[in-house]
Amino acid sequence: MKVRRAAATLSGSALIAAAVVTGVATPAHALPDSCSISYSDSSYHSYCSTGTGYHQILVSYCFVNPWVNYCGSVAGQKAPVGATSSARPPGGGSIRSVTILKSES
Repeated sequence: MKVRRAAATLSGSALIAAAVVTGVATPAHALPDSCSISYSDSSYHSYCSTGTGYHQILVSYCFVNPWVNYCGSVAGQKAPVGATSSARPPGGGSIRSVTILKSES
């Protein structure tokens, strides 16, 4: 009799623990994924088709003219998954890198 009561108590405790863990679990967040970079009309564009959150294109450039000697970067707007972020660097500069920044918010 004591063995049955102990088994029933343990299985009941396991069910309660499973319910508590399931009720408290937070949903999974996935950063934007399946992203691509394109270039058109003197602008760079990023597009992400899966995941959640936001993406933003970042273009770094330098002017190679020794009288100018300036490097900088320009960022596009934050865009949700399924939308496009665009950035247009100033003309005459050499592009150093084009990157997609990803965030949950």
